[in-house]
Amino acid sequence: MKKTLYCALILLFSSSGALASYDEALKLFQENKFRESLDMIAAELSVDRDFQQNSPNYALRFLAAHNHWKMGNHEAAIAHFRRCADIQKDLPDPLIDLGLLLTDMGRYREAEPFAQRALAIAKNPVAYHVVAKSAYGVGSYWKAKEFFEKAISIDPEFFAAYNGLGMTLMRLGRFTQANTAFAAALAAAPSSPELLNNMGLSLERMGKRKEALEYYKKAERLGPENEAVRRNLSRLSAGG
Repeated sequence: MKKTLYCALILLFSSSGALASYDEALKLFQENKFRESLDMIAAELSVDRDFQQNSPNYALRFLAAHNHWKMGNHEAAIAHFRRCADIQKDLPDPLIDLGLLLTDMGRYREAEPFAQRALAIAKNPVAYHVVAKSAYGVGSYWKAKEFFEKAISIDPEFFAAYNGLGMTLMRLGRFTQANTAFAAALAAAPSSPELLNNMGLSLERMGKRKEALEYYKKAERLGPENEAVRRNLSRLSAGG
């Protein structure tokens, strides 16, 4: 299946009012109305109910974490994810998303333990992906390769893992294999400027400048705002 990096979780609550509030807050989140969604969550969330049976707090906090993430309130998002992990110790989702957030922040060494905790609960491809991203971020490219491949073995259509594998293989100087990984990623997401740019970069480093230029041009058409694409296209077009 086509993979997104956020884990969707729908819970049924004993309270119809709580369910209605969550559904409305989720709708606001999906409409990119993050502040309004948080306001609705705050009106429903009671810290005293965190560990009550059938409490809506887990789902409310999980959604609050994603709202804060979208708004750039990273420490607030981290706090909610941590609390979610305390409330539902048998679910990998908050640990995985916490790891993803920390890798987005460049806090790679902090991210991996949360992903490993998630893997102790379930062999989830996104958790393997977080371990791989963490390893890549600190320069452990052979470990990154191993864990990207583990993610792909579970979800063969996980294009983000193929992309990560391709970037890792480039770091290891294995450009032909990197091209194969990028091609697999593009089969799932053919309109991604990032993937097209990465394929172009791999081809360029192999000395295949003409083929690389075509990928850069297509990436620029699909993502004219992408600075990396513009730089690569400009450099190669100028003969650099």
